[in-house]
Amino acid sequence: MIKRFFSTLVLTLCAHVACFAQDAASKQIYALTTEVEQQLSTQKIGDDLRQQCTKDVSDARAYLKLNNPYLSLYTIRSCQIELASQNYAASKSDLAKKGPEAFEEEWRQLGSSLTEREKKISTQGAKSLTAVVAAIADVSQIQVKQYYQSGRLFALNGNMSEGIYYLGRAPANLDFAIFCRSLKFPEPKKPIEFRSPAPELTKLGTAALRTYKSADVTTQQPQFNRLNSNLKIAEELNSASKFEAALLKYLESELYFGLIVSSAEKEDLEHLRGRSKELGKALTSNKTDNSIGVLFWEMAERALNPVGADQPTPAQLKRAVVILDRVLPSYADYMKGLQK
Repeated sequence: MIKRFFSTLVLTLCAHVACFAQDAASKQIYALTTEVEQQLSTQKIGDDLRQQCTKDVSDARAYLKLNNPYLSLYTIRSCQIELASQNYAASKSDLAKKGPEAFEEEWRQLGSSLTEREKKISTQGAKSLTAVVAAIADVSQIQVKQYYQSGRLFALNGNMSEGIYYLGRAPANLDFAIFCRSLKFPEPKKPIEFRSPAPELTKLGTAALRTYKSADVTTQQPQFNRLNSNLKIAEELNSASKFEAALLKYLESELYFGLIVSSAEKEDLEHLRGRSKELGKALTSNKTDNSIGVLFWEMAERALNPVGADQPTPAQLKRAVVILDRVLPSYADYMKGLQK
């Protein structure tokens, strides 16, 4: 009886410690949504971006309340980076008037700053991050050099304003990567030695190309462009041995491809909700760090149980079906053999 009491006490204390750590990360993410909200009230931006970011802030906060912190972080990322990029461009708008030499000087100074900041990240020591947080950080960080170089190319080709904007996306992505690495989530459960998802990427890329050649690209070209861009980032991450991030982008690509090829068939909502609930239990009940899979499960849950609505829209229902039928099974197939 006494042993059982102390065992229960230990489990309770551990649960509370995890809860406090989760709260710490949630508070950090909530603070970021407040920062984005403040930027929306002060920056001069287009109506479409303002509307999208206002929705993203609202959604990210709702996800935190529903204990979906990974989805909250994932949701706020694009707006935070976009607003930071536009803020940088606005602050450096005089470079367009000063000419190429002034731009080159700014480019060199920014390059030195980015290099020094990335060095600090690499020498800070390995901080234990859940796989999905590390993946989101790596997705941002790998794009720093890409935007840094593309900004200069745009400027050299005569589009100075565009060059300044893309240059600004470099520090914006680095800032977000640093933010992710600062998040105080609970220690990951059982760490996993992730492998290269190259076979999965090759298979999906072949299927996507075959579908593209037979598709009506006049109506689906933007969707194929998004898929192609995502696959390229996944391959770059894989080449850099950032396997968690490569897996994340691979699963995103499976989602994007599924949305292209899947039909919007009628599905029984309660059956889908039941399936999602069972998958959620499977992903969160064992000792393995399934956080990447959990992120996509959170997407499915929110699509099936949208905030502020009783029923999902046809688009939300389709998204959930693709995740449950395609994305999460692909994740499970990848994870086979990794869990020891």
